[in-house]
Amino acid sequence: MRNIFKSFSIDNFKESIKNIVSRFPITLVVILLTCILFFLLIHSWFTQNTENNIARAIFSLIITYFFSVWVYITSEKLDFDERKKYIYQLIPIMFWVSFFIWFDKDIGNFNNIVFFILSLTWIISYIFIAPYTQELLINLKQWVYYSYLFKISVVFLKSTILWFLLFILWNIWIRAVIELFDLSYIHMDKIIWDWAVISLCLITPIFALWQIPEKNSFNKDSFEENAFFSFLIKYVWIPFIHIYFIILYAYSIKVLFNFSDWPKWEVAWLTIGFSTFWYIIYIFSYIFEDKNKFIWYFRSFFPYAVIPQLFMLFYAIWLRIWQYDITTNRYFVVVFGLWLLIISLYFIISRNKSLSFIPALLTLFTILISVWPGSVYNLPKARQFNRLLSNLEKARIINWSQIVPLKNYEDITPELSKEIYSEIQYVCDYDNCDMIKSLFYEKYNEFAKKHKQDFEKLKNEDLLKYKNDENIVKDTNERIYNEPSRWEIVAEVTDYIKVKSYFDITEEDKIEYLNFNIDYKNNDIFPINVEWYKKLYRLWSNIEKFIEYWKIDSYKKTIEIIENWQTIEIIDINNIIEKIYSNYKDKKNLSLKKEDMTFEIQWTKWSYKIILDNLSIKNPNYKWETNRDYSYSNWYILVK
Repeated sequence: MRNIFKSFSIDNFKESIKNIVSRFPITLVVILLTCILFFLLIHSWFTQNTENNIARAIFSLIITYFFSVWVYITSEKLDFDERKKYIYQLIPIMFWVSFFIWFDKDIGNFNNIVFFILSLTWIISYIFIAPYTQELLINLKQWVYYSYLFKISVVFLKSTILWFLLFILWNIWIRAVIELFDLSYIHMDKIIWDWAVISLCLITPIFALWQIPEKNSFNKDSFEENAFFSFLIKYVWIPFIHIYFIILYAYSIKVLFNFSDWPKWEVAWLTIGFSTFWYIIYIFSYIFEDKNKFIWYFRSFFPYAVIPQLFMLFYAIWLRIWQYDITTNRYFVVVFGLWLLIISLYFIISRNKSLSFIPALLTLFTILISVWPGSVYNLPKARQFNRLLSNLEKARIINWSQIVPLKNYEDITPELSKEIYSEIQYVCDYDNCDMIKSLFYEKYNEFAKKHKQDFEKLKNEDLLKYKNDENIVKDTNERIYNEPSRWEIVAEVTDYIKVKSYFDITEEDKIEYLNFNIDYKNNDIFPINVEWYKKLYRLWSNIEKFIEYWKIDSYKKTIEIIENWQTIEIIDINNIIEKIYSNYKDKKNLSLKKEDMTFEIQWTKWSYKIILDNLSIKNPNYKWETNRDYSYSNWYILVK
């Protein structure tokens, strides 16, 4: 037991902290700044503009944390002297400042989100090759690289598990203490947020720094096989990959017999997601190749197996681009499809088959699609904007470079109107509507002016209304005007030119289920005449009420006869539901007469009289897909 806790001694802890400070000084500053800014957001009140700037700083620091890690790993490998090391430490600082400047104040801006994700992707992928930039793909020994790759991967895995356990367990303890000791006066939400910051932004990243391999291991084959890791590779991941391979190819064979249905759009991201996961398994299964024939066969055929699936992916994405042109989503599908294709061809053709090729190519691709003229920020936006201009000309909304709004929504086809609406919305999401503002310059200026006037008017009204309340007056005076949001601009512009996102949808059609009932004001259902009927059954929607009962399912349009928990018969009542709905369409009334809710049907050897008090059916005009079943019904069935 003494040996177990020896590594957790105070001296070892101090030594570890000292080592982290000497290796990653700027990274530690980044961690502390991130925590401080998070605490400020949780415990202080700021204007919206200040909050946005703090959020920008936090996102920039998160990216800089990972950037500084690979800067230090690279500098250690290059074995700089002390002076060069200190100069090298300026790079993460300059990166943080640059990223903060480039990162838009509108945090939810679509370009911002893409920029953050792409930056995080190429920086993290570079960490996996950081010590080997000079010898990449040429002199790099496979076992040496695998040892480093495994250790870095374990750092990410351990850190994720640590954060999850810390956050969940302490969350439970905090809630338990507050509940058990009746500390209801404590703001539990803020305590939980504080602990989330401490666990995620302080403890976890410092733990990760402690686990990062040191420079003396960069050129050594120091891998030690882990029993749990070996079990995951051999008996979980590899079998899973084969099962998915069978499913995907079974789907491919199926659609070959119905080529017009091939392929479904979802298969593109499925292929990318699982092929990427396949290559992760391909990398980590390297050490088992000579020990396990099953894994050797997997690694031999896998790159070939990806190629046909990529053909299906490119065919699917070509269909979508041909129909609707290129978007960011389709851009990424094409790019990462090409990434997988090049990787597959490399492992088929190359003799070297360097594992470092996968993260190196990912780093290169993510950087390229961020900076070249046809980048993910420019090409989809330009293509969709040109498509919008073409459709506006087709609708004659643009005539000789002048905006001529439609007089009525019905002046163009629903399909064209819907396309124009979605393109305006899509382009607006890209650049905070800058291109839409320029296109509809006069209308936007008029709207923006009125928007600001309405803000000032409402502010003055509140000042006048609450002039005796100092707190409200203070808060009102501190209100800062914000320009119209993207959604407000889209709504204003589309209303101005008379285009819609959908057509002929009434308020009634937005209701998912129609609930019918008997109008008791002019109807008396009792007494029920049971003459000539030998049985009277209670009609019920709930399943676990009686041993013997009947259940109506308006979603499936059937009545189910259940006795002793066994289904005896299923009766089709499609005609009944159609009749009720037809009656509703004529009268537009959900409260029906007794005769409109009473039906006699002949089914197999029995005759049934169905008397309904209420019935819920799915609205046939409801435009959105749903798997929810809120259908219900009750009252009686007579059996003759």
